[in-house]
Amino acid sequence: MGQYLKKKWLLVKINQKRAEMISLGENMGLGAQETIECSQQLDDLLNQYQNCNKRTYNFQEVPYEFSQAIKTLLKKTAS
Repeated sequence: MGQYLKKKWLLVKINQKRAEMISLGENMGLGAQETIECSQQLDDLLNQYQNCNKRTYNFQEVPYEFSQAIKTLLKKTAS
């Protein structure tokens, strides 16, 4: 698989896994084994993407929306 296609494929997988993790966190809790395993799978995908793109990828561009979703989850679990 070419580098460009691999990066595109990884971005799709990252977004799918991120949505899955948020859903699991909302439904099962952030400490649930399923949520933790999904988070680890997301970490692996992010590491793969970073390794494909070490020189040009800027993590500052991606996590804002994700961090907002996590903050919302934390507020829900705290109340």
